[in-house]
Amino acid sequence: MAPAWGHGLASAVSPVGLLVVLLVGGCAAEEPPRFIKEPKDQIGVSGGVASFVCQATGDPRPRVTWNKKGKKVNSQRFETIEFDGSAGAVLRIQPLRTPRDENVYECVAQNSVGEITVHAKLTVLREDQLPPGFPNIDMGPQLKVVERTRTATMLCAASGNPDPEITWFKDFLPVDPSASNGRIKQLRSESTPIRGALQIESSEETDQGKYECVATNSAGVRYSSPANLYVRGGNVNITCVAVGSPMPYVKWMQGAEDLTPEDDMPVGRISPQSPRDPRGDREHSHHITLITGTRAPDPVSYYVIEYKSKSQDGPYQSKRTSPRRFTASAA
Repeated sequence: MAPAWGHGLASAVSPVGLLVVLLVGGCAAEEPPRFIKEPKDQIGVSGGVASFVCQATGDPRPRVTWNKKGKKVNSQRFETIEFDGSAGAVLRIQPLRTPRDENVYECVAQNSVGEITVHAKLTVLREDQLPPGFPNIDMGPQLKVVERTRTATMLCAASGNPDPEITWFKDFLPVDPSASNGRIKQLRSESTPIRGALQIESSEETDQGKYECVATNSAGVRYSSPANLYVRGGNVNITCVAVGSPMPYVKWMQGAEDLTPEDDMPVGRISPQSPRDPRGDREHSHHITLITGTRAPDPVSYYVIEYKSKSQDGPYQSKRTSPRRFTASAA
């Protein structure tokens, strides 16, 4: 392909009558898109998950989008997660429905030079239709908390015939151990039933997120339930919801320590950066959120909410609760 000149050409006549051609700007060779990661056909299970990964390169950088029957996918169960500056995109469908989700999906990569398309077929089976050997997750990852710089291991074991290949997703994007300079590894020893475990050395705050292991063989694809990895040294967002009539005042306590000043009791959300640095946020009038640094010596296992009527004086009433919705009667 002929190069595209950056800004153009200018000409001038020299004193000796020669025509001098001046190059103005640079030379940039434009390239049409080409796929560097193409989606594969998948056989999923009804109620489960399917993810198609597509990535392209080119100059200018192409944009990747997903279509179904020539139209952009549009459904609450369909989510497109972009990466690599929109040059890559994951199409995630959850939960799968049969037969409505069975179709051919199109990944389109486009830039100013050209456009290319690749297709992937999705088949969705009911549990009672699964063929022998369909992958099964025997042990999925569990919630884990790890100190920063320490090693975290997310476990996964799967069975099927043939033996399924195990891969990992973090926050709905594929995990690529080869891009981590050896810091992230997948254990593949045939002598252990957890040969698909994901090992993360020298944990960083960026490793924190929601992990899923995926078992794939020629019979189909099965996803584990997601599990969160928390890296101590990062932030953990904990939300507690209180409702009442009239709306109760709410605050956080850690043991006997009051995290919310009594003269600043919010009817809404409190978002301290750590248990030692609370500040109020009144944007929401129905819940409060504690954002606590995970370097705190003791994990938060329950919350004590004190409340009283906004219109009456009197002592606060206390309610101990785990992180879930509860109703507070304002006396």
